[in-house]
Amino acid sequence: MKAAILDQYDRQGTPLRVCDIPDPTVGPDDVLVRVTFAGVNPLDNMIVCGEVKLIVPYPMPLTIGNEFVGVVERTGTQVTRFSAGERVYGRMPLDSIGAFAQFVSIPQSALEATPEYMNDEEAACVPLTALTAWQAYEFMHVAEGGRLFISGTTGSLGAMAVQSHATWASRCLSVVELPAGGACSTWA
Repeated sequence: MKAAILDQYDRQGTPLRVCDIPDPTVGPDDVLVRVTFAGVNPLDNMIVCGEVKLIVPYPMPLTIGNEFVGVVERTGTQVTRFSAGERVYGRMPLDSIGAFAQFVSIPQSALEATPEYMNDEEAACVPLTALTAWQAYEFMHVAEGGRLFISGTTGSLGAMAVQSHATWASRCLSVVELPAGGACSTWA
């Protein structure tokens, strides 16, 4: 299969090499997914530049990519949540990224069914920002029905934080800076 490979960290950034690599193995709890779109986000650039190597020292060469959407090709013997042909999206486990490839093998716990109202291009941008927003809520001990102030909601994380919080909490105040100066705030 084809994959985008990082051969070495480079603080200035470096081109990825597209090459053939072996298909991933599928463990008993894994799902083999044919990737249709992969999300590209700042974390991918941080990995290329070596900015996270003290947290996760990835071995080189590395198939890069953190989030994706695709179609289930095959499942491991213990997989109960998915079957071949289903559209799914997910965030690769931190210690085994590799979404910039034709196929990924990923634990079923790291996948969700792709909402029907999203096309693949839209869905590929969701998993990492949704997980980051959720982890922030857990860290801050945001309670269901509580109130939350979110500053800077024009980026992907801020937008996801407002939308996901508004689905289960009662009030969310967001503030953004307007291009002509000033600010706008709204309760969701």
